[in-house]
Amino acid sequence: MANDTKGGMGLLPRLIIGIFIPILLAFLIISSILFFSINIGLFQFKSIRDIGFSSLSDLSTAAVKESTTSLNKLGERIIYEKAQDVAKQIEIFVKSQPNTSLAVLSKNSRLKEIAIQKVGETGYTAVHDNRGINYFHVNPQIVGTDLHQLATKLPEFVKILDAGLAGPASGYYNWKDADGSVRPKFMVNIPVRGTNLVVAATTYIDEFSKPAKNIVDKMSQIEKAYSSQYNNKFVIFYIIVLIDLLVLLVVIYLYSHSIIRPIRYLSDVADKISMGDLKTTIKVKAKGEVAVLAESIERMQTSVKAAIDRLQKRRDNGKPQAGNG
Repeated sequence: MANDTKGGMGLLPRLIIGIFIPILLAFLIISSILFFSINIGLFQFKSIRDIGFSSLSDLSTAAVKESTTSLNKLGERIIYEKAQDVAKQIEIFVKSQPNTSLAVLSKNSRLKEIAIQKVGETGYTAVHDNRGINYFHVNPQIVGTDLHQLATKLPEFVKILDAGLAGPASGYYNWKDADGSVRPKFMVNIPVRGTNLVVAATTYIDEFSKPAKNIVDKMSQIEKAYSSQYNNKFVIFYIIVLIDLLVLLVVIYLYSHSIIRPIRYLSDVADKISMGDLKTTIKVKAKGEVAVLAESIERMQTSVKAAIDRLQKRRDNGKPQAGNG
């Protein structure tokens, strides 16, 4: 029997696999390009998702850096102008008090109001002499002390202090808050003309770059929203792909089965003919190669039937006639 010789994978599953696997691989490649980055040795292929994140991150970094730099420069200018303004006010006040010693002036409440003014949100101005001795400060405990004592704790501060004893000077120093965090401050020292006093204006520089921080927060929110939307679309995409693949698998199966069915039918017909059933009717509506195969089997059936008929006639002609001999 023909069925006894069958083995291995049939034509139908081979046909389904042959069509479905390349399509599946194509979907996987497209998915990889869309959602996954691939590293192959020195070559790196970024997914569209990573490219989007990277572009957004680069844009955020560039915008924040540029904004922070511009705002810090603006802050430095504001602090410098504040120091100049206070120095000019003290100069005018001192000139209005001729022949008055610095010891007496240091106790003047009006001069104290002029010397200690607000800078930014938390900053202030202070006044010391050309030896670094403080005369006016927001913290009364510092008044009368030599600011050089801060050299160990605030070396950058003292460098700016020394540079400003002879002329205008400015710079950054790190200040440690009560909570342990370290933040940079910007300080400007401006000598008061006609006196040995120096005005120092200082505050946290990040007070001026808060809008840039807001940009960072906003960009972070955009990135999170982008990520959330992308992940949702990622899930929807794969659901659609899965449904498409299932539908495609059904379509491929039905199509493959429609091709294989007449071949199986002709195989059964050929099997019956080989077993001597020459009256089997061949009914195939297919076209192309299958139709050619059906015609070939039909001719074979006709030829086999004709050969058997001829053989039967020969046998009949070879039989002796009754009553002879």
